[in-house]
Amino acid sequence: MSESVIEFENVSKRFRIGATHDSLRDLASASLRAFFGRRKQKKGHEDFWALQDVDFHVRRGEVLGIIGPNGAGKSTVLKLLAGILRPDRGRIRVNGRLAALIEVGAGFHGDLTGRENIFLNGTILGMTRREIASKLDAIVAFAGLERFLDMPVKRYSSGMYARLGFSIAAHVEPDILLVDEVLSVGDAVFRLRCVERMRELVREGATLVFVTHDLDQMQKVCTRTVVLDRGKIAFEGRPTEAVGRYLAAVTGASTHRPTDGLLACDQHMVQLTNLSCRNAAGKVGMTIEANNPTKIEATLLLGVPVQRLVVEVNIRRALGELVVSLNSGRSQRFYSAGVGAHRIEINLPSFPLAGGQYFCNVRAWDADHGTTLLDTPFRYPLVVHDAGRATGLFCLEHEWSFCGEPHQKPAHETLKGVSPFFAGETHEGLPVR
Repeated sequence: MSESVIEFENVSKRFRIGATHDSLRDLASASLRAFFGRRKQKKGHEDFWALQDVDFHVRRGEVLGIIGPNGAGKSTVLKLLAGILRPDRGRIRVNGRLAALIEVGAGFHGDLTGRENIFLNGTILGMTRREIASKLDAIVAFAGLERFLDMPVKRYSSGMYARLGFSIAAHVEPDILLVDEVLSVGDAVFRLRCVERMRELVREGATLVFVTHDLDQMQKVCTRTVVLDRGKIAFEGRPTEAVGRYLAAVTGASTHRPTDGLLACDQHMVQLTNLSCRNAAGKVGMTIEANNPTKIEATLLLGVPVQRLVVEVNIRRALGELVVSLNSGRSQRFYSAGVGAHRIEINLPSFPLAGGQYFCNVRAWDADHGTTLLDTPFRYPLVVHDAGRATGLFCLEHEWSFCGEPHQKPAHETLKGVSPFFAGETHEGLPVR
């Protein structure tokens, strides 16, 4: 087993809600308010445990993802690892040179130029002046800020801040790199470069702890994932399995959801009381297997009768682009629906979307009057598993064949349609004999 470079043992962290100050800066401002007679009336303090008995280890060269709903304690973990906070209970051990990119522009001085802040921030992260000077060109080139290097950073955009901050941290050559959600402010091309740089550091032996809400990015980068929920570890294991646990934490783990999407229009009223998927074995949930038969079920509660009801289910990726729209009207299917509950089913012989995180919404119309009866937000999560077979948008069933004539007949048998080059070897994790 590889050496553990991070040990988080039964760590708990408490904050006091209502405390007027917990740092020297807050104490100074509170003293000034008291001096000028502007002291706020004290309220009772309440203890809030941001983390409770969190326990995990990270081995050298591993990429650990930490995901969870807002307020789950993810950033608190990173700040404890970086030494910004101290635990109230438990023990933390970090073995190696650590660089943390936790907050955009942390450690920057607004009146200093980009060049000066590189030296300042690099020194804070533990580099010598000579080391910073030798890497200056590489840091600037990676951030793409050559034109703005001698401009005060207070004039930088948030994206420029993020690019410069990540570039400095990534060139420290750390043993351990901590990365929070800061990459979300960068443009798409720079985010891809950051991911590749993180992979490069890992190949060189660095350990990465990565906090993100981007589940696709997490699955591409991380080798193991911890799901935090309300300050506790809800799951620890493979990234693909962690996605489902994360979505369960976000949505309350309920398949049969409470009424949602209520929309009243011209006395029409429709409620969505359930949205779920059912696989061929009859299992109900919002996690499905790619290229397997799937049935989408939606239950609508109508307050008034509708003679020609149109129902639509849309599926989009986490980034927002619509990938599937299933509309009964386009299929010339109109439903005569009376007052009460009605279940709509959509049978899909195969579900070809590639693995990842998706979100669904449901819409309904009165076709005779052109009236919108229901339009829910895209708040219903859907997780697709494809066993790593696809990296694009679709996971299409297909077959391969090798049609070339070999120059020399192989001495051993091979499978029909498979190149002799692969005979007896493992390709894509499958033995070929």
